[in-house]
Amino acid sequence: SSSSSNSSTVTYSLVSVDNPGNASDPATDFGSVAYTYQIGKYDVTIGQYTVFLNAVAKTDTYELYNPNMGTDLNSAGITRAGSPGNYSYNVMINSGSSANRPITYVTWLDAARFANWMANGQPAGVEDSTTTENGTYNLNGATSGTAVAKNTINPNTGAAPTFYIPSENEWYKAAYYNGAGTYYSF
Repeated sequence: SSSSSNSSTVTYSLVSVDNPGNASDPATDFGSVAYTYQIGKYDVTIGQYTVFLNAVAKTDTYELYNPNMGTDLNSAGITRAGSPGNYSYNVMINSGSSANRPITYVTWLDAARFANWMANGQPAGVEDSTTTENGTYNLNGATSGTAVAKNTINPNTGAAPTFYIPSENEWYKAAYYNGAGTYYSF
């Protein structure tokens, strides 16, 4: 079964990662970041991704919805109803609401489109340069290929992008660095 997402906007908590210029982890050579940055406090949730889908994927031009989201009961994600042009998405109910579980079955391109949408102020509408195709990343309709470089300036806001996919060093530092010059094992 499923239930509608009650929120029309996504609140995404960020935390600051300080100690710029830290050394990398000698065991892996990851984690050195020369600047202070922010990273998501939690994973993007099924509920947040459902709001995103309902805002931009009524047609789902770039396959932001993976059918496994609605059939894999281990993640109990998102169901889709309707037909192209009129799709709607709902958080699944499986031993309770799945809204706060982490989203699964997303590609790098899906995550980049979510980042663009967030950086563009969460607009509703078709997947185009003002919603999902530009902002933090100029995806220009890409459906395969490698990661795209981050824009220095979001063309939709005229400012530096506010949401983006962390680099491996940013993620590693946030996950393992203790702030005092050493790294935790887990």
